[in-house]
Amino acid sequence: MKTFCAIVTVLLLTVGGAAHADELRLTASEWRPYVDPKLQRSGFAIYLVSTALERAGYEVSIETGAWPQTLDDTVSGEHDVFATLWFTEERAESLVFSEPYIRNEMALVRRADSDVRFRKREDLDGLRIGVVDDFAYQSNADTTGIDIVSAGSVRENMALLRSGDLDLILADRRVALTEINDGAHARSFDILPEPLMRRGLRIGVSKERDDAEAIVAAFEAEIAKMREDGSFNAILATFRVSD
Repeated sequence: MKTFCAIVTVLLLTVGGAAHADELRLTASEWRPYVDPKLQRSGFAIYLVSTALERAGYEVSIETGAWPQTLDDTVSGEHDVFATLWFTEERAESLVFSEPYIRNEMALVRRADSDVRFRKREDLDGLRIGVVDDFAYQSNADTTGIDIVSAGSVRENMALLRSGDLDLILADRRVALTEINDGAHARSFDILPEPLMRRGLRIGVSKERDDAEAIVAAFEAEIAKMREDGSFNAILATFRVSD
């Protein structure tokens, strides 16, 4: 009887361990410093997400690619988890979202020689503002009277701003700082102090996976533990960013 119980216990542990150690195909698009294939673990957001999922018992493979193809591939189930997403109702039809694990502050960037100011919404009337295509900044944003120009990346928008084809660009403050500091025109731009909006960065798990909700729950539990034990802030410190 004892031998039989021991065998059953081993079988249960083996089956349970195999199920919990499923490989998760993690993806995101390059969005420095959040996602950068040249950095450790492909950037601090990928590092945070992959670490939390590994702590939850999953094996994680990382593959970055072009936006928005990476999102489309997650929706279809070719990838399991998108690491850096903002919530929209449309996306929630095919993805299970986590709660935000870090906050984004969306700021306006101008040329250093510009006298454009932003104190109230009306200050933006008549201006040409660059955004990144399909980034879901804010679905209820009032853009009446503003000339919104879409490009493929913040870097492309910075070039248009520098050439005078845009008056402002809208970008995550960390991303804007990275692009400005890494470029040859560091003194050519100013980031306006007043944020236009704040968003919460989340993971999105493809609903093609039957265990999508369980993956999100496990991720959220580990992120909470990482905040408590200090490993969350330690990862941020490695990349010289703050929450």
